[in-house]
Amino acid sequence: MSILRKIYDGNYDPDKSCVKLPFSLRLKERAFWDAIEEGMGAAFAEHHRDTLCKVERCRDYANFREGFRLGVALMMELM
Repeated sequence: MSILRKIYDGNYDPDKSCVKLPFSLRLKERAFWDAIEEGMGAAFAEHHRDTLCKVERCRDYANFREGFRLGVALMMELM
């Protein structure tokens, strides 16, 4: 099944195509958050984690849009 058909039918799941972080990076990220929580407190860490997640989501969306624009531009050149 083509990706266009999956998108059209509502069966496309972008989470399946996401690359998982390597285990070593996940450990470093966890160690970072543990150190922040230990040094600054759980409330501080949680508040800023939420903010960083919002920033990351915004950046991911901007990257998605740029990738989509690039794909469309490449297809238009083929026409």
